[in-house]
Amino acid sequence: MSETNNMRIDSFQPSQNINDSEQVKRRQQEKPAPAQAPAQDSAELSAHGRNLQETLSTTPDIRQERVDAIKKAMDAGTYNVSNSQLADAMVNEFFKRG
Repeated sequence: MSETNNMRIDSFQPSQNINDSEQVKRRQQEKPAPAQAPAQDSAELSAHGRNLQETLSTTPDIRQERVDAIKKAMDAGTYNVSNSQLADAMVNEFFKRG
């Protein structure tokens, strides 16, 4: 007796390769757009800040007239600073530098 093997196809199933290529296409379409240059940070001063900036830019760091007066008093031997004034100035300088 001869045995016959009959093959029956009940439904259509797409091959795995087709699904793979469709997934690749979807991933390519979903790729993010190229990165743009980062935004620049910026700041704007208030009117008070602009006034303060202008005042500070016109105020000298060293008050030369005060320095000259102290030098003159030291040269003349008339410049006297109390111990408490000296201590206060030293403490203030220490805390200012933090």
